[in-house]
Amino acid sequence: MLIFVSACSSDNGATAEGKPDRITFSTGTTSGVYYPLGALLATHWTNTNDLSVTAQASNGSVENLKLMQRGESHLAFSTVNIIWEAYNGENSFGDKKYEDVRILANLYPNVSHIIALNDAKIDSIDDLDGESFVLGAAGSATELESKLILKAHGVQSVKENYVGFGEAVDLMRNKQVKAVNIYTGVPAAGASELISTVDSKLVSFTKEGVANMTDEKNPWNFEYVIEKGTYEGQEEDILTVGQYSTIAVDVNLSEETVYEMTKSLWENLDTLSEGHSVVKAFDLEKAVTGTADVPLHPGAEKYYKEIGVLK
Repeated sequence: MLIFVSACSSDNGATAEGKPDRITFSTGTTSGVYYPLGALLATHWTNTNDLSVTAQASNGSVENLKLMQRGESHLAFSTVNIIWEAYNGENSFGDKKYEDVRILANLYPNVSHIIALNDAKIDSIDDLDGESFVLGAAGSATELESKLILKAHGVQSVKENYVGFGEAVDLMRNKQVKAVNIYTGVPAAGASELISTVDSKLVSFTKEGVANMTDEKNPWNFEYVIEKGTYEGQEEDILTVGQYSTIAVDVNLSEETVYEMTKSLWENLDTLSEGHSVVKAFDLEKAVTGTADVPLHPGAEKYYKEIGVLK
């Protein structure tokens, strides 16, 4: 049905007046941050902007952009690296560039939390070599970031598991795996639950590993420190890497609609933060930084120029 609506419209779901009949927002797995945050934003836009926005669950960043590319979704959560790959036709998008993908806003740092069972004797990332490890849901940004982490630290191989955050916590609780990457905002509900209910700990990256992950080949990544006390029993700072979680949007969604959505997002943070704590990490001044030269949507660009974030 979504494909039919998209195919029959002149503007990726837009009516003749330039307003979409409905906007589909691809989010993430139900156990992560993307899904509840997406539902919150969809409800907000529907109630305040004379739009019909529906959030849908997915496996995350890669699948989200493929849904948009096929016209089955209009906007989506992703991370800058995946959007860059789609725009440039690399890796998962090597068979077909998604040249119509654009950025609406960077929202908050997505940060890798490597959490290991205390009795697994995993005190550094390289100790993961040969061990059972959850890389994230298949097709997610977590999966790709996990593989980059392992490569950056010289880990040759792990016993791979591909599940979402909720399932990963269960596997850790049942001692079916020894470590997991929970790749999301700080503080992460999944990390809090895991550390507070399972005898486990955060594992720091090495300086060399961080340098390998933040070189010129990975311009979207930056060093991040999870400050001590962020999680139960965390007695020291944890060195890791982050990049921005981003709202991607198809270029064919009208300039007027995207302008309204961008404006409504940034001018209602106080209200939105009551619905999800991660909104407190949104930073308007960084909404357009670290986008790896992927273009902004014209509607979003119009708003950022209007308020002086862009010249």
